[in-house]
Amino acid sequence: MAAATQPIAVIAKLLDLSERRVQQLSREGVIPKATRGQYDLIGSVRGYVRYLRDQAVSAQAGAPDYAVERARYIRARADLVEMEANQRRGALIAADDIEVAWIKVLALLRTRVLALPDRLAPQVHIAANLAETRNLLSVNLREALEDLANSDVQPEKDSETGDGADSESGTDFEDRGLASPAPDGETGAGNPAATTRADDQ
Repeated sequence: MAAATQPIAVIAKLLDLSERRVQQLSREGVIPKATRGQYDLIGSVRGYVRYLRDQAVSAQAGAPDYAVERARYIRARADLVEMEANQRRGALIAADDIEVAWIKVLALLRTRVLALPDRLAPQVHIAANLAETRNLLSVNLREALEDLANSDVQPEKDSETGDGADSESGTDFEDRGLASPAPDGETGAGNPAATTRADDQ
């Protein structure tokens, strides 16, 4: 039974710890407390082994798995390569290019809608009844939307001008026969002949 307990010096040497660390582990309950300056040998070894095992499990749970992280890195690289390949093929469009295209589309819609009052006012004025007025408005609005749907706006940056909307309103819209909005948001008469050609398409 005498061998079942040992002084702190023996326990420290056996566990490869300092005597101060042995005392600390004893206070923390890792190893049994000393009785008359003697430590339970088997209890101290078992307690310290259990303590080391728990520490290893905790560290493993918090540490990243190398295999998982490597697989994640490889997937990210593969996704990046695929995105670059799609961009070269034209299957992937940059967000900035999409924004420029939408500015052009909205500018086209604005021009088309602002041109309606000047063009429709005389026809609405001589309309026979409410039903004819409603039909006239419906037909022209549908034509404006179809013209927008059939527009050839492409999602690419305008290399010559920074503002896609302004450059389009000055060039492409006139080429399409659409009236350009007058200052202060009002629509001028524009080119009536060109507007008629666009509406007849």
